[in-house]
Parts: sequence; C-alpha cells; structure tokens
Amino acid sequence: MSSWRDEILNLLGQGKGFEVNYENGNVKISEAKGISKGSVNLKEIKGVRKGKVKPPSAKLRDLIVELSSKLIEAGKKFKVTLGQGDFTLRFDLDHYVRVDSKSSSVIGFKSLDEEPINVIADVLEDHGEVKILKPLK
Repeated sequence: MSSWRDEILNLLGQGKGFEVNYENGNVKISEAKGISKGSVNLKEIKGVRKGKVKPPSAKLRDLIVELSSKLIEAGKKFKVTLGQGDFTLRFDLDHYVRVDSKSSSVIGFKSLDEEPINVIADVLEDHGEVKILKPLK
C-alpha cells in the first residue's frame, strides 16, 4: 500500500501532477497527461507564458496525500494537477476541486453529499472554508 504513496510523493517532489487508475484491482499511479480539446499549432501559442510549477508546500503535499489515500481506499479514479500555490483534484472535465493554502472550491457538484466528494468532504472542511460552485443549468 505504501508503494503508491512513495510514487505520489516522488512526483510531487518533482513538481509533477499524477493520475490514479486501477488495473486488476491494483492501484496504478502515472504522471498526469494534459487534456486536449483540439489541435493547436505552435505559432498559435507563441507568446503564451507557461509558469514554472514548483513542488507544493509541505502543508499542501500532506493534504494531497491524505485526500489521495481516502479516494484510493474508496476505489475512485482521479487526477491531481499542480498550480502555483494550489492544486486541482479532478474527477472528470466538469467535476473537480480547486484547493489553495486556506480554502477549497468544489466545482460541478450540488452538495458535499454527492459521490465522490462525500469521501473527502471532512478533510476539505478541516483544511478551511469550502465553497460549492454549483453547475449552471
């Protein structure tokens, strides 16, 4: 069980996000791949600045590991991407949680009782204020 924890800590130490999937009942950790909605050539993105992602602070790193362990115990697939001083815990394109050093925003869910947010709601509330941004209809 601790092997996935070591893989997560290794990727976080390098400032890289990760994905959690399952194969034959085993946890599989891989480096997060980006999501592309279309093809873009290099000339179109010339001038777009890409910020250097630093490894998360110790507090956020511990929070990522705690959230990950609860989701892995529940058998949920998810992806963690790192930002500058924050991270995003993504379940799919429309359902994710944005977490910074003091609070978190839950996007795409109507309440904290929905799957898979209900698995990690208590940890998010212990971390700080939780804002629920409901989906638009």
